[in-house]
Amino acid sequence: MVVHEDVVCIHCGCLCDDLVVEVEDDRITKVKKACGIGRNKFLHAQSDTPVPSIAGREVGVGEAVAEAARLLRQARNPLVYGLSSTTAEAQAEAVELAELLGGCLDNVSSY
Repeated sequence: MVVHEDVVCIHCGCLCDDLVVEVEDDRITKVKKACGIGRNKFLHAQSDTPVPSIAGREVGVGEAVAEAARLLRQARNPLVYGLSSTTAEAQAEAVELAELLGGCLDNVSSY
């Protein structure tokens, strides 16, 4: 087991920086000093690495990215949505992407 101390939680705006995360066999097994939201996100955000696919056919990452880029280029009004568990830097990149695409930007709080 490996114990990581002073881990920063990025799952809300509080940015708690004193979490203790225990890892065993490359899996997070315990999270201490986190609120219920942070603990849940750390423990349940783990999954097996997803396999990219196009129309149900498994493809490599490069082909999946190329197809995503193609779809975004062809979109008339693409929506960049979500971002509730992302860093400020990732959100800035999403804003830039929406601007480059001439699309819309929204977040989960508008629901």
